[in-house]
Amino acid sequence: MKKVELLAPAGDYEALTSAVNAGCDAVYLGGKNFGARAYATNFDYDNLKAALEFCHLRDVKVYVTVNTLVANEEFEKLVNYLDFLYSSGVDAIIVQDMGVLKFLRENYPDLKVHASTQMTVHNLEGVQELAKKGVFRVILSRELTLKEIKDIVQNSNIEIEVFVHGALCVSYSGQCFMSSILGGRSGNRGRCAQPCRLKYSLVDKDGKVLEKDLHLLSMADLCTIEHIPKLIEAGITSFKIEGRMKNAEYVASVVKAYREAIDSFYESKAFDSGKAIEEMSRIFNRGFSTGYLFGVKPSKMSYISPKNTGVAAAEVISVTSKTSKLRLLRDIAKGDGISDEKGEKGQKVEIIFKNGKKVDRAYEGDIIELPLKFYVKEREILNKTYDVLLNDKLKNLPSRKIPIKIYAELKKDKPLYIKIQEGIHTVEVYSDEISQTSEKVSIEEDFLKDKLTQINDTAFYVEEIEVVVEKGLYMSVKGIKEARRKAIEMLEKRKLDYYKREEKHTFFILPSFKEKKEEVSLTFYTDKLEHLKMASQLGIEYVYFNYKLDIKLFKKGLELTKDSKTTVIPAFPSILREEIKRIKPQLEFLQDMGINKILVSNLGLYHIAKNYNFEIFIDYPLNIFNNLAVDYFKPYAVTLSYELTLEQIKDIAKRSDVKFEALIYGRLPLMTMEYCPIRNLVDCDRERCEKGYYFLKDRKGKLMPLKSNGFCRMQILNADVLLMLSIKELKQAGLSFLRIHDTIEEDEEIEKVLKMYIEALEENEIEILEGKYTKGHFYRGVL
Repeated sequence: MKKVELLAPAGDYEALTSAVNAGCDAVYLGGKNFGARAYATNFDYDNLKAALEFCHLRDVKVYVTVNTLVANEEFEKLVNYLDFLYSSGVDAIIVQDMGVLKFLRENYPDLKVHASTQMTVHNLEGVQELAKKGVFRVILSRELTLKEIKDIVQNSNIEIEVFVHGALCVSYSGQCFMSSILGGRSGNRGRCAQPCRLKYSLVDKDGKVLEKDLHLLSMADLCTIEHIPKLIEAGITSFKIEGRMKNAEYVASVVKAYREAIDSFYESKAFDSGKAIEEMSRIFNRGFSTGYLFGVKPSKMSYISPKNTGVAAAEVISVTSKTSKLRLLRDIAKGDGISDEKGEKGQKVEIIFKNGKKVDRAYEGDIIELPLKFYVKEREILNKTYDVLLNDKLKNLPSRKIPIKIYAELKKDKPLYIKIQEGIHTVEVYSDEISQTSEKVSIEEDFLKDKLTQINDTAFYVEEIEVVVEKGLYMSVKGIKEARRKAIEMLEKRKLDYYKREEKHTFFILPSFKEKKEEVSLTFYTDKLEHLKMASQLGIEYVYFNYKLDIKLFKKGLELTKDSKTTVIPAFPSILREEIKRIKPQLEFLQDMGINKILVSNLGLYHIAKNYNFEIFIDYPLNIFNNLAVDYFKPYAVTLSYELTLEQIKDIAKRSDVKFEALIYGRLPLMTMEYCPIRNLVDCDRERCEKGYYFLKDRKGKLMPLKSNGFCRMQILNADVLLMLSIKELKQAGLSFLRIHDTIEEDEEIEKVLKMYIEALEENEIEILEGKYTKGHFYRGVL
């Protein structure tokens, strides 16, 4: 059995060295651009070179994140960066953008590509699609169960990476637009502002508050350390730790714990997971869960606080104006951080009184007094949020060293010969100095061994050494050390050169602009039969009908539109897990019914559908952001990402023969989740969930509808409705279709919207409906 890889995050150089010293097999990190953690310190070119040298000398792989969506105008800069990464010898590139994937496979065929979790790969067919395109490894969506992961591993021929520890996104990665729509900071561009960690209230359609001011979207952190044997036995290639925004001590703590757990499994040793969890909790803790691994719907959330709440440290006995008397539940030291139970109010421990005397440390069970700067009351539990002694210990982990074998010979009238072996690398050197005969002072074997093993300032340690020394010979210590230094430097160079590749200067040019005169027509997306009928009666050319894989429902839709000019296009959910098994029979049935167009919203569905004779419409969940991504799919039509500006849309559309669509009306989806706040806090209410009966209310009083997609997956919709009525500009952008996106609209509302856009398309005067509207990103764009 190949040993599983332990993959650690590195948001800066200090975190990287901590991860390596704690025992990781590989690190993932980002440059200053094109990485999904733009607010981490990240690595400039010089730091990245230093990181590669540090890791590669210690046999640690380096994967670089290029896992954001890339606009056309950014590709030239990206290509220069990719050339640098390629020649520098990175072990793999992690990507989200399908266009970037296409470019990498065509121009850097010997560079390994890992598909980011931002690609939302959540089924076997999605993995198979990427495998065919030359992807070396897929990082699966965090929502998958262990059973699903096992099935994918057993039925695919590429490496599979799974998150095992760290922060969990409440939305499917790659399907979160909340930060983007609400604040202009796109998670798909590495700029997530984490609005999911804010407080919300759950209310119903009647305005009744069901839960007030909780962190309703804040998930507890993933922790799988108790289940490492099961995960290893599932055949997963790499265990990934989340945390590029975390400090070096956090990284060291988690890597160290998982290193011990993994090694204990392979060595058939007992492992104390409880002790490991307790130590990790002392570094950072907002609650732990196993995420989705053992159940489709997680219930463990951090509703009270999304911050580090630490671990219980003391109970308040009494309070005076100057100090609070505490009974310690665990040790405490000067320099620790202490807070209330929610982690909202806290301070650094500066003075500890025990029996009336100042002490630097007190122990579990002690009665102490602390001057607190925040209000507490009797019997309240206080938490330790920073453990100064543990942090100091983690800051000073022993440096990681690689074993080498040395053989040396010192013979008469010859230079000192040194051979060093390390793994596949062998180097041989001779000293500049020649040995001399000496009757008074001569070199002994132990002396030579001592000088040759003094390499503490390098990445190596001497595991074995053999020396052959003829009697009565002398060589200066300087000459020996110089030969040793030369040998080590040669070994370092040999190891680093092994990873480096030839310099590249890749040519890149976008497709040329084309003369393109498109007839622009309205399209309509709905999951309601009545609205489908309404759209067909009003003459809408294409209606995407989300029939929820119910063929009877689809037949009804066809029956309702049979006397109209409307083409009904089957639409599918953006997430297809167990449901993917039903797709082939569905497509065959649709084809037999004479359907020749379908709307495709995920990679697994595309992998299946491209083998049929459908005209494929690529939908917005596939995040098409540039012309190369369009070319990856070679579709009939593409609904472009609603994070693009009008100018960016125009730039893409004018460079391709494909037909393009933009969403111009609707409550844009902000998130797609397996997690259901209604189920967690009220009860399962499937019928009303599908109609948008519940809302999240934010701190500004805005109501964001919650709507199930028909398969108990929840979408959060924007409170403000997208309303783009600059029809002339949209026509000039080279678009073929303008989509009206129906979610929770009532019959009367959607009829008015459809009629309004029909008039607008004819450039007639219109009356704009009342309501709170937004023009989305058409003009402002995203960071």
